[in-house]
Amino acid sequence: MSPLLRALWRYGGMLIRPRATARALRADEGRWDGLVLGVLYLLCVGTLELLRGVAMARVTADLGGALMLAAALGRVLVAPIVVLVACETVLGRARSHRRGLLLLPLLVVAALAHEAEAHGVHVRTLVPEIVGGLSCIALAWWVRPEIAAQEDPT
Repeated sequence: MSPLLRALWRYGGMLIRPRATARALRADEGRWDGLVLGVLYLLCVGTLELLRGVAMARVTADLGGALMLAAALGRVLVAPIVVLVACETVLGRARSHRRGLLLLPLLVVAALAHEAEAHGVHVRTLVPEIVGGLSCIALAWWVRPEIAAQEDPT
């Protein structure tokens, strides 16, 4: 199976049958899931915020504009970073190599909430991030027994 199809299998499987998917994962797969899902989250949630930051940087044309862009990026990425740390804490050191895959509920909830806003449904600020983050933590608790522990290389 190609790497793309395998990744789509992991992502869909983690939404449909998370414990069976976690049990079926090979030791070497899913290394970049956190980065891929983080970039998808950034594109889904933060595109408008980043475009505003780029516009501000272009208008000011100085270090202040660059700092505004960095602040916009930081505001967008704070939710996935906090969720990754929480999932790593729940999974423990031996299973933390699978924490990136657990970002999937955050991405789905945030994408659905932002799509609903685009269609006129008002969603309160930070509610999608809170609900998605709690879903990620619950998923981490649920699949923890099925994730194979990785040996410490030290």
